[in-house]
Amino acid sequence: LYTRTRAEGFGEEVKRRILVGTYVLSAGYYDAYYRKAQQVRRLIKNDFVAAFNDVDVIAGPTTPNPAFCVGEISDPVTMYLEDIYTIAVNLAGLPALSIPAGFLSNNETGDKPIGLQLIGNYFAEDKLLNAAHRYQQVTDWHRRAPRAIVSD
Repeated sequence: LYTRTRAEGFGEEVKRRILVGTYVLSAGYYDAYYRKAQQVRRLIKNDFVAAFNDVDVIAGPTTPNPAFCVGEISDPVTMYLEDIYTIAVNLAGLPALSIPAGFLSNNETGDKPIGLQLIGNYFAEDKLLNAAHRYQQVTDWHRRAPRAIVSD
C-alpha cells in the first residue's frame, strides 16, 4: 500500500517540487540554502507583523494572470511564477483564502477567472472569513460561471 500510494496521483509538477525540496534539504546544502531561506522567511514574517499593526486584512490578487487552461503552461519557471503572490503568505504561515473576483473576457478563449486573495493575521481567521463573507454579500462573482468559447 505504501509503495503504491507514494507514486499515485502525483503529476509532473508535484514530483518536480518534491525533488527540488529534497535536494535543498540534503546534506551539504543545508547551510547554503535552508538556513538562508529561514532568515528570509523571518524577514517576510516581520513585514507582515508590521503591516497587521495597521490593518485587519490584506487584499490583493491571487495570481499575476487569470486562470490558464489545462496544459497551457508547461514551463516550470512560468508555473512557479503563477504562485508568486501566495509564496510569501505561505512562508509566513498566515491564513489566507482566494475568492472569485471577476473574469478576463476574451472572444477567442472565453472568460478566465480572476481571484482575490485575502490574507489575515495570525489567529485572526474570524476577521478573514468575515471579510470574505462581506465581499460576497456585495458582489456576485461567486455565483457566476465563466463564458466558454466552443470551436466548431
